[in-house]
Amino acid sequence: MNRKFSVIKINGFKGILLAVFCIGCLIAGFLIFPGWICMHVWNYIAGFFIQAPVMNIFHGILLWCIIALSIYALNKGELAISFGTTSRISPNEEKLREMFSKINEHNARNLSVLKKYNDSDPVIENKDKENDDKLIK
Repeated sequence: MNRKFSVIKINGFKGILLAVFCIGCLIAGFLIFPGWICMHVWNYIAGFFIQAPVMNIFHGILLWCIIALSIYALNKGELAISFGTTSRISPNEEKLREMFSKINEHNARNLSVLKKYNDSDPVIENKDKENDDKLIK
């Protein structure tokens, strides 16, 4: 199957710096900031209890990962944000089904023509055999 792949082209040192910056922003936005929020929420709630442990940023990131992965695992593919198509059947599957239905219709028509030919008058078949014999000689 031919697939087209997107290729990211990085030119020189500036390209490498830009790629590292983008990856760092993604990590900070999806991992460190929510971990920082989890850490502060935990430490705020822990202030109301006498012997509750205090978290640092590493623990907050671990807590965020546990929360995010648990939510992902418990939701059965129906997240509020997801990647993919809205239809249950992909366009490729729809095209394949259309093609198979056309093929089946075509085969059914050919089968009916063959049945008509086979059920035809035996006199016509004998004439065809005589013509075939003449062609062979």
